[in-house]
Amino acid sequence: MAKVLVNFQDEFLQEIDKIAEHEHRTRSSLIREALRRYLSQSQAKIELQQKENTNTTSSANTIAI
Repeated sequence: MAKVLVNFQDEFLQEIDKIAEHEHRTRSSLIREALRRYLSQSQAKIELQQKENTNTTSSANTIAI
């Protein structure tokens, strides 16, 4: 597993640590899950936009008879 150095504001890191402790997990585990969720949501948005663009393009190319 690769390691990544990330800078956080002290207050933000304190919030992360508080939640991690409450959930009995490591800081790294919490951050990995947060990023997985973000990536999943972002991918879903991209796919929806692509689908909408395809539908818009298809509708624009349709000729009414």
